[in-house]
Amino acid sequence: MTATAITTARPPARPRRQRRVARQLLLTAHVLVSVGWNGVALGQLALAITASLDSDIRHPAYELMHVFDRALNIPLALLTLATGILISLRTRWGLLHHKWVVTKLAITVVAVIFAAAFMRTMIVRAGHATADGNVHYSGPTVAIIAGACLMNAMFITATFLSTLKPWGRTQRGLRAGRRPAARAPVSVVNGTSTPSSTRSFFSPAPTGSTVTDTPLPGNSGPPAGNAGPVPETTQDPAAPESVSR
Repeated sequence: MTATAITTARPPARPRRQRRVARQLLLTAHVLVSVGWNGVALGQLALAITASLDSDIRHPAYELMHVFDRALNIPLALLTLATGILISLRTRWGLLHHKWVVTKLAITVVAVIFAAAFMRTMIVRAGHATADGNVHYSGPTVAIIAGACLMNAMFITATFLSTLKPWGRTQRGLRAGRRPAARAPVSVVNGTSTPSSTRSFFSPAPTGSTVTDTPLPGNSGPPAGNAGPVPETTQDPAAPESVSR
C-alpha cells in the first residue's frame, strides 16, 4: 500500500545574504556613531580639565567645547539611540526581552538627556562668563568636569554590557519564550509531521505540482492491486503415490 504525496514549490524567500549584509551594515553604523559619541565626551573632558588649569586658554577651550557639543554631541547621541533600537528589534535579543538591553537603553536615554539639558547649559554659561576675560570661574568648571566624567562612565558601562550580556531575560522575555510554537500539521497517513510543502493524498493536486508515490513503513512488498497470481501447488510426478489400505 502506498500513499501519494504531492510536493509543491514554495515561493522564493528573501536571500539570507541580503539580510546578513543589512544587519552588518546597521551594526557597523551603530559602532561608529557610539564610538564617536564617546570620543566627543573624552574630548570635552580633556578641554574642561585644560580650561581649569590654564586661564589663558579658558575661554577658547569653552568655545571649542560648545562647537563639539553643537556639531557632534547631540547628533551622535540621537544616532546612537536610533541605531541601537533598530539593532535590538532586528536581532534575537529583542528590545525589552533581556535585562542588559533594557539597562543599556536606559543608560543611553539618560546620557542623551543629560548631555542636552545639563552639559550644554553649563558649557554655554561658562563661555559667556569668560568672554570678557574673567578667569575666576571655578565652581561651574568643576561641574563641567564632573559631568564629563559621568558621561564617560555611562559609556564605559554600556560597553561592558554589550560585551558581557549579563542577567538573563526580563519578565516580558520569559513570557515570550513560553509561548507555544506553531504545531506542524500531522499527516493522516502515518501520523508524522508533514512539512508545509507536502500535501496528503487527500488534497487535490495544484497546477505545476509533482506527484510521487511514497511506500508506507512496514510494507516492503508490491503495492496492493498490482500483486501477481498466486502460484498453484503441483505434485512431483516422481514422488510415490500413497497407498490406501
